[in-house]
Amino acid sequence: MALPEGMSACSMCVEIMTGGTVFVDASDELGVVTAPGMPRSTAEAYVFGEDIAVLGYGKRGPGDVVIRGVYTDSTASFFYKANQAFTTACGALFAVRWSPGGCTTAHRSFRTSTTVTKITSLTGPSGDAGSADVLMWEATVRTPEVTEATWA
Repeated sequence: MALPEGMSACSMCVEIMTGGTVFVDASDELGVVTAPGMPRSTAEAYVFGEDIAVLGYGKRGPGDVVIRGVYTDSTASFFYKANQAFTTACGALFAVRWSPGGCTTAHRSFRTSTTVTKITSLTGPSGDAGSADVLMWEATVRTPEVTEATWA
């Protein structure tokens, strides 16, 4: 049996959508995307005649996609777009999709937060005067579902 070819995140494509229907490539500014664990609600009950629980399974719960990017002081930056979406009253749409195969492959397989997502947490840059670390920002996007699709 042949082993599958392993992939790395070296050329991952990450795109965001703010308030509309068009995803924009953010790969040049974003350096981390963390896929959510998608839980399913469960419950259990115990009966006298058995030593194990009776299990019940419910609906799927939401998850959090976390993105981290390089901070730039520009109104064209993705931090600025994220900040606008976050500070809009009640939050504005902010969806994320990512493709481990990259942006230029013939058939990209995307994992996508649904289009009813919003930023629930936004952390701006912070720094230490004695450090040469690149300033980063982070956003948490709450999504009811992560879908998978392929686009040509």
